[in-house]
Amino acid sequence: MGYKEVPGGQTDPECTHVILTLKEFNQILQGKARAEQEARTTKYNAERELEKVKRDARYTAQKAAEEARQVVEGIQGELAAERAESAHQRSLNVNLLRIAKERANADRKLKPKKEHTGYFVVVSEETEHQYKDGNRHLKRVVLWKTVIQSPYVVDFSVAQARKQILEELILADDAGYRLIDRLGINGVYNKGYGSMIEDREWCAEPDKYNIMLKPQFRVNFRSGYWEVICLHTKPLGVVPKDMRV
Repeated sequence: MGYKEVPGGQTDPECTHVILTLKEFNQILQGKARAEQEARTTKYNAERELEKVKRDARYTAQKAAEEARQVVEGIQGELAAERAESAHQRSLNVNLLRIAKERANADRKLKPKKEHTGYFVVVSEETEHQYKDGNRHLKRVVLWKTVIQSPYVVDFSVAQARKQILEELILADDAGYRLIDRLGINGVYNKGYGSMIEDREWCAEPDKYNIMLKPQFRVNFRSGYWEVICLHTKPLGVVPKDMRV
């Protein structure tokens, strides 16, 4: 058939073909078939495993999303309940404060008891005040000290009294008007006098205004009410009649 055996075997450069017996050829075919089957099986198993991983991942993600949704709904429910309770408590507090103020006004014969602020000036007097200037030198200045009685009885805690009094004395109403404005006080500085006169960013010309320093509080057990002590730079203006004792 034109073939010849080469002396060097399969390593011989002239070796171009290999003649197999039928048995050897069948063994090669069987090995090839096994390899192809193993490849198909491996691919199938890998695809099944990949699909299982994807299913597990989708299930885990869906489960986590559902758990998160339930947590969010729970938190939202708690927040809604908390808001409702807070609104209820605020409403109760407003009513209690209104009742307490009306009773205090009636007790002190302040009229009209439903509309009166409940605040009046007890005393206002000059006082010598010591402070340190920017060079830490001790200096003295004449300020004014005014005591204002609030409508809140001594049973109020200091936190409650401080919050209510500061809100009602200093915070502006819807029209931008504050209770201290009625007394001729122009503003409030929440530090000491020495800091105030050095703080040009806050006020370039503090001498032009009647400025109240950070107020202090005291309980007057004789009168039975909380009072606020205000140091301010100038005397009060004409105190309205409804804010006099």
